[in-house]
Amino acid sequence: MDRSVKLTYFGVRGKGEIIRLLLHVGKVDFVDERITKEDWPELKPSMLFGQVPRLIWDGQELYQSNSIVRFVAQKVWLVGKTEDDFTKADMLLEHSADFFKELRGLRFAEADSKQTLVDQFLQKFLPGWLEGAEKALKLGGGEFYVGNQLTFADIAVYTMLSFLMWEEEKGFQNVNAEDRFLIMDKYPMVKRNYLAVQSIPEVKKYEESRPDSFMPGM
Repeated sequence: MDRSVKLTYFGVRGKGEIIRLLLHVGKVDFVDERITKEDWPELKPSMLFGQVPRLIWDGQELYQSNSIVRFVAQKVWLVGKTEDDFTKADMLLEHSADFFKELRGLRFAEADSKQTLVDQFLQKFLPGWLEGAEKALKLGGGEFYVGNQLTFADIAVYTMLSFLMWEEEKGFQNVNAEDRFLIMDKYPMVKRNYLAVQSIPEVKKYEESRPDSFMPGM
């Protein structure tokens, strides 16, 4: 069945990235409208809440990033087999939201406090966050977070870890943050899941062709 799908978000790796990956993994043919800060003043009044991302799916307009993630996951059958699976996957989506909130703080940190904030992130927040993910994987069977199959939980966590591993990530520029590249070695199930998602053909194809961000490191 033909569908008309359009995602509008800034041309950066941010709240829209999980949605983009889900659409690609779900093999949805969609328009990836990447706007700039120059586009925004004209577009903002047309947005329901004055913000993006916005997804238009067969004429239906949707807003709020995690609501869109859940909607797309249901449409592409990446929600598990049961309501319990969906709820558990949703927990991991919220776990990922905790990560992005911390990362966003680093991206916009003042230069004189950034090293301290990065140290706190890498030494305190991140180990606890990864430990939670490791425990969730163990409960899920070890390979995937929920129901022994790929769900939006795996895509959400992968997206956060891809920010962590991105050499150009703005949150870690101009500070000492090299430890981030090795930290997953302490969480073998998390690392194995990350590499498994990274190897999905649709993920590889998207990441190899992804346009550069209009804001460096974001």
